Amino acid sequence: MAITREVIAGQTIALEIEIRDVMGNDIDPDAIPNVSIIDSHNSVIRPLSPINVSKLSIGKYRFNYTTSPLASLGIWIDRWQVVVSGETTNVDLSFNVLDHTAAISYAGAQIGDNPNVSYSEDEIIGINMLLAILKARLKNNLQVETIDAYGNIEYVDCNVFTNDELVWFLNCSLQEFNQTPHFTDFHFSNEVIYNRYCHVIVEGACILAWAAQMLIEAGREFTITDNGITMNPPPLSTTLNNEMSQFLNAHRENLKFIKGCIKPSPVGFGSFRVLASNPSWMRLRHLRERRII
Repeated sequence: MAITREVIAGQTIALEIEIRDVMGNDIDPDAIPNVSIIDSHNSVIRPLSPINVSKLSIGKYRFNYTTSPLASLGIWIDRWQVVVSGETTNVDLSFNVLDHTAAISYAGAQIGDNPNVSYSEDEIIGINMLLAILKARLKNNLQVETIDAYGNIEYVDCNVFTNDELVWFLNCSLQEFNQTPHFTDFHFSNEVIYNRYCHVIVEGACILAWAAQMLIEAGREFTITDNGITMNPPPLSTTLNNEMSQFLNAHRENLKFIKGCIKPSPVGFGSFRVLASNPSWMRLRHLRERRII
């Protein structure tokens, strides 16, 4: 099934839409959207109909369309009709139908593609617990006051970091935990990571978040002058840099202390020596024919 708006003739393409209000929030329409398919010769292949249109989440819908192996090549149109609060909206989107010979250029992963990362159910439980703590420590879940189209005051979520960014910060912090000062193999599914050692894992993710946001805040710190009134933004980048520097050294020391108490068991044994004071036992160790170890 194609995941972009290009499809090989004879294959299936997922046509998706997102429905949002004037404030950019996802909303559901009054009914399932209608969709029609028009080929490259402007012929209606499928009339407007809600059949086989599935709902993915709030305001998000998908229609899987299978093209004919003999379908005409070129730009096709998927025409959507949505009714929201009694008002009908029509929009034309497009997708490209390609020849069979073009299939070779889409086989396999390409450099720059989004990574295909999957987690087990136990790992997701651990990540969610660490994610909640990290959001609370970063004050990530904020809201801003806005006015809607009818003049009413409402509050819109204004998060500093996305969930994907925070999960990557937690991933990097866990890898640092596994490699400092000696290598271990802990995962998010291990209870000790999201329970006993959650503080040091979240702290490492916080340091990475401060470092990432510091550069953005530094680019916003310029003096604004308007009609003789001067405004100097607070030096947030300096504050983040100072906090990151102070926490970094202490974080590394904590990692060393913690990992020093949980050194992993050896994978195998090297030379082995009998701990005995009897000279006969010691002599047997060096006699290949009569050694007992």
